[in-house]
Amino acid sequence: MLNFKNIVFMILFLVSFNLLAGTDFAVNKTLASILPPDKEARVSDTPVPALKEVVVDGSIFYLSQDGHYLFEGDLIDVRNGVNLTAQARKNVRSDMFASLSESDTITFHGVDDKKLKTKIYIYTDIDCGYCRKLHLEIPDLNKAGITVSYLAFPRDGLKGDSHSKAVSVWCSKDKKKALTLAKLGKAVESLMCDNPVAEQYNLGQTMGLRGTPAVYSEDGGYLGAYSTAEAIVAQLAH
Repeated sequence: MLNFKNIVFMILFLVSFNLLAGTDFAVNKTLASILPPDKEARVSDTPVPALKEVVVDGSIFYLSQDGHYLFEGDLIDVRNGVNLTAQARKNVRSDMFASLSESDTITFHGVDDKKLKTKIYIYTDIDCGYCRKLHLEIPDLNKAGITVSYLAFPRDGLKGDSHSKAVSVWCSKDKKKALTLAKLGKAVESLMCDNPVAEQYNLGQTMGLRGTPAVYSEDGGYLGAYSTAEAIVAQLAH
């Protein structure tokens, strides 16, 4: 038999549940009204009680719990001096990198027995001068224990000469050799196959990429554009 305390507890539980459901409903209703049907949104809490973080295709924005107010920008914890949105972007990029198949990247493996054993991702364009310069640093990066995985990002889009060269490289039997030859300005056999170039280009656009080279750590941190192997090692060692 239910006593008075149990009845009060059940009422409080049901009220809390309905309030939570109402909040989720408001957020979901707003997202359904502003997003295309094929887009999925990942919604999570923020340190601000009335604010939800929403991630769609790698883009981050914020929505009030009542679903009435939306903004895009950086959410900063002033007290602790932390850019919460920058950290969220880093996490999103890390998840994207983790979802990649190594067979779709062109990977130069680092030496296993080094103290610094990690991976970096480089978005590259075949004809980009600084991309070619950075490629000369790969042996030193590998010697330091850093594995380098290349992703294609033809700067002139998916219809230009750089795109065709990238496809030929990614379709080569020896992708590493073909990439190195191409970056030395040498001709690579024109090839066509099922390839990840367009997918990687679109992934770079999702990350807000505007130029190449673009270097990222395995955990999604942006390390910058062209840099020497020594400088990259120093960044990763911290």
